[in-house]
Amino acid sequence: MTTRKKEPLVTPRATLVTPRTMGVIGLGHIDMVPGAAAHPATYAFPTIIRWLAPDLLEPALRADPQLYPIVLAQARELVTAGADMVMTTCGYFTPYQRDLSRDLGVPALTSALTQLPSIQNLIGERKVLIVAANAAGVDSRCLTAAGALDHDRIVVRGLQNPGPFQAQVLAAGGLHDIPAIITQTVDLVREALSEDPDISAICLECGDLTLTSEALREQIGLPTFDYVTAADWFYASTHSRR
Repeated sequence: MTTRKKEPLVTPRATLVTPRTMGVIGLGHIDMVPGAAAHPATYAFPTIIRWLAPDLLEPALRADPQLYPIVLAQARELVTAGADMVMTTCGYFTPYQRDLSRDLGVPALTSALTQLPSIQNLIGERKVLIVAANAAGVDSRCLTAAGALDHDRIVVRGLQNPGPFQAQVLAAGGLHDIPAIITQTVDLVREALSEDPDISAICLECGDLTLTSEALREQIGLPTFDYVTAADWFYASTHSRR
């Protein structure tokens, strides 16, 4: 009797689907460079980038409610252009999260700060350091909109004072000396850690600070969350890799 050779069991692979596209909204007050949250080369998947008018920086930094209709209109333009999901790259847009998710019709993510609940669960009773463009903007309204579990376990430090970040980003001078911004940010984090050694993770509020993430991971050694970690999670939840 001839023994029939068993064929290996192979799970059929799903038919390759058209890659999803993420729409990204930037502030538009300076030209972006690869590695910043509002630059297409920063991501490993298709993106469409749109920028707000440069003169909207100041209302953005205080999450002015009157700015929301402009953000919504820009997000709708991205959807019309083919975006399957939309992410904004300013932490001060976090208070728009619920409204944008409701009004847009596709999944929306307003900020890297929306990762705070997961970060807090990961590190237990220890603290998260938020590095912000302007510390005053990360207020209780912003943290509540992000879903932060315990505001007492959050430390906020900002780069609003005179220095490379203020000169290049907030004063719209342009990203011409990124190493200086990296050094300033690393020093700020080290100072915060010396004041509060209970800090066990970092979250970067500003999309431009994504440029500092790798240096922070290498030189500080703490888990560091930014717009790339948020976007990768967001994109993976909507796109089949099979």
